[in-house]
Amino acid sequence: AAGTTTTALATTTTPPATPELDALLPPNYGSTSLAAGFLPDPFSQVLTSGGSIDASYLGGGCLGWATAAPDVEIKWTSAGTALRFFFIADTTGDDTVLIINDPAGTWWCVDDSYGTPNPTIDFATGPTGTYDGWVASYATDTFIPGTLYITEVEANHP
Repeated sequence: AAGTTTTALATTTTPPATPELDALLPPNYGSTSLAAGFLPDPFSQVLTSGGSIDASYLGGGCLGWATAAPDVEIKWTSAGTALRFFFIADTTGDDTVLIINDPAGTWWCVDDSYGTPNPTIDFATGPTGTYDGWVASYATDTFIPGTLYITEVEANHP
């Protein structure tokens, strides 16, 4: 009897590009419009930090692990006032990193602030536009619940 021949087909795939944070993706916890003088101040959004994207590719001392999509998107209408973002973890001592992509497309990353492991980013004149924010954890398998605050009041901070 004649034998049968099986031929294996070789396939090649192009490895995916390095995953990156993407401000164009829909935010994990929604989008909010705020205007100078908003109330109540601070605005707050409960969220959980962490994800599978290593933010160190952004450079400038940026670090931590976040999702590709921003956690929040803030559509800000300014009157030239300061705008502050800060995150406070539910458990004292849990350490996170705050990452903001501002309306000009500039990336800002902060680890600790005000003598705490909670991050704060200030925009002195808070230019009008869209701010996309991520809260990153220090390891891919670490998810830290807490609250992101947005304020115009200088006394509001971690």
